[in-house]
Order: sequence, then C-alpha cells, then structure tokens
Amino acid sequence: MDKKIIKSSKTACYIALSLWGLWTVLFVLRVLRFAGIITFNVYLGIDIAPVEWFDDPEIIPVQWVELLGYIISTAAMIALSYIFIHKSLRGVATDSVFNSTNARLLYIMSVVAFFFELFDTNRQIIFGSREVVLTGSVFVMPLVILIVAMFYKLALNAYEDSNLAI
Repeated sequence: MDKKIIKSSKTACYIALSLWGLWTVLFVLRVLRFAGIITFNVYLGIDIAPVEWFDDPEIIPVQWVELLGYIISTAAMIALSYIFIHKSLRGVATDSVFNSTNARLLYIMSVVAFFFELFDTNRQIIFGSREVVLTGSVFVMPLVILIVAMFYKLALNAYEDSNLAI
C-alpha cells in the first residue's frame, strides 16, 4: 500500500480514537451524575445533570427503561466503535485493511444504532420530560451505518478476490 495512504489512514484512526475517548469520558460523567456519585452540574447543553424521578408510579417505569436503555445502548456503541477502530488500525499496520470481523461489527452497529439513537434522543425523559420524541436520526443513522456495512462487505469481497488472483 502507498505510504501516504497508510499514514492518512493511521491519522484518521487516531483522530477517531481521540473522539471516541471524549465520548467515553462524557458518557462516564453522565452516568456518575445520574447515580449521584458526582455532584457538579455542567450547563453547557451536554446533559450532565441528576436524574429527576417523578412521584407518579406510571412514569417511573418509563424513566427506568429510558435510563437503562440509554446506558446499555451507549455502552454497546462505545464498545463496538472502539473494537472497529482498533481492528482498523491494526489492519492498516498489517496491510490487511478489510476483514470480516469489521464487516460483522458494522452490521451489528447498524442494529444497535437504532436503539442508541432512540434512547439518546429521548434522554430528556430522565430529567423530567414527559414526551417521547421520534426524529429522523433514529432511522437515518442506522440506515447510513447499514449502507456503509454493505459497501464495506463489497470492498472486503473485492479485496479477498484480488488476494486470490495474486
């Protein structure tokens, strides 16, 4: 592979890992604040605030579903994206950029992304909102990841065919 392509691919992976690290820190701060382990508020529009439980017994289960769904789906997206970036970086280093593990990861991420977007969009329920919001990102983001997964699979097949021809 061309050295410029290798260098730019590694740079892209390192930038992605940096952004992944920031996302992880933000998520950990949110969960610690939700649990009341840390007590500061950040008023920067990034929702690091305490959970506001309703007294209404019909609303509390909805808040629990939202809270647990948010935590589980975000943790899954963080883990899957880290594995994808790490395997991509290793693939660039070993000159095997495309691999079947990353193709499967992208398909799994497209499913998890639906739940992540759904719970992330409705995170305000944890803070006292009483409405469920359904936006286009809930459907668009998983669809985009699915399309990328399909193209990745096509590239993987072409890569494997070219290796067989050599």
